[in-house]
Amino acid sequence: MRQHLRKTMGAGLLSLALLASLSGCLQTAQTPQASSPGAQESGLVTTNAIPPEENQPFSPPAVSWDSSLDGKGFYLPGWNILEYYDPETQTRTPLCSQSGCTHADESCQAWLSNQCMGFTSYGDAWYVSAIEDDTHAVLWNVDPKTSQRTKLCDIAPQNNQENYYFSSGYVSHGYAYLTLQHQLIWDEQWISESSLIRVNLADGTMETLVEDVPVTFLGAEEDRVLLAVETFAVQPLSEEEYLKQHPDGNYYTYLQLQLEENGSGGVELREYTWDMSDYQVLAKGNIWASPSWTLRSYGDNTLYAVDNALYVYNLSTGESRKVAEEATLKNFLIIAGHIFYAIQDDQYNYTFYRTDLQGGPVEKLENEGKTEVAALSVAGECKDYVYGLYEDEECLMTKEDYFAERYENIIPIS
Repeated sequence: MRQHLRKTMGAGLLSLALLASLSGCLQTAQTPQASSPGAQESGLVTTNAIPPEENQPFSPPAVSWDSSLDGKGFYLPGWNILEYYDPETQTRTPLCSQSGCTHADESCQAWLSNQCMGFTSYGDAWYVSAIEDDTHAVLWNVDPKTSQRTKLCDIAPQNNQENYYFSSGYVSHGYAYLTLQHQLIWDEQWISESSLIRVNLADGTMETLVEDVPVTFLGAEEDRVLLAVETFAVQPLSEEEYLKQHPDGNYYTYLQLQLEENGSGGVELREYTWDMSDYQVLAKGNIWASPSWTLRSYGDNTLYAVDNALYVYNLSTGESRKVAEEATLKNFLIIAGHIFYAIQDDQYNYTFYRTDLQGGPVEKLENEGKTEVAALSVAGECKDYVYGLYEDEECLMTKEDYFAERYENIIPIS
């Protein structure tokens, strides 16, 4: 890894375990001060608006429904090509107008990559994280109008005993934040080292924010980066100190063993400066993010929980506001600028609630009287529609019908 991306971060200890999504972990929470509702964005037009671009994820292929650039329909990325679903005509087609095209190679106008790992639309372009030649981690820029594909970055192995790929990523304020996995043979076994990198979408310049240790990215603005970090119970040696003692050792493996042997020191929610040289701790303890990771942010607003308290963090102001605190918080997400969350009682029954990002009253949802799951499990939105599962079947609803819980107006997807 250090052969290619040399810049490391010296702003404290970072963990080797990703933040737990539902179960959470570790110590008693120290919650942040809640800001007033007035500190949040105001005047958002959300119910029939195109979802905001900032802090949106690279969606995995074959399972994703993402808003098109104009918001009128959905992009459906596949392993190789991009398809489009038109809610008005209820048709699904490759985004290629060439007569007789087999959609099988780069000559296709809808071509994304040989092996797409993630897709997102941002600005006036498509961005594709991909595996090329089975070993390279590549980020592509694709012009939707001309189908021209530009390689922004290409992280290549040095020998046949290693490979690279992007496991996840987000775009925000002109940059891609990508989790890079480096797989290599060490002591006759395959191991994987993880790094968080940042790529300038304008020119492809790349820097490493966190090397060798995976963290959970929760959002970024023009001057701050929000990460969930699990600290060590016992401070490990620095990489320099370790390699002095073990010149042929693997520092990543050493950190894994330290965490296994000594345990974790707790999860911290950290707001870093843009250059990652400093940070402040916003919360510590049982911190967890929504398992509905494609809907946990809305522009510069992102959700997180500390124990059973739900917070919305505004990246543009750097302030947190407590949304709710319930006995057993189980899940939360943002749809069309509204926060939805679920709680569970002692009999394992669920109750579902909705409130606005800016604050205001909390509304209990009827949810068709169901207490096991959400009546409609939403997985994506465009300007006027939401996409999800209803009784395990794919469907669409207009946002007006969804917010009014008029499930009789569901549109099945054949």
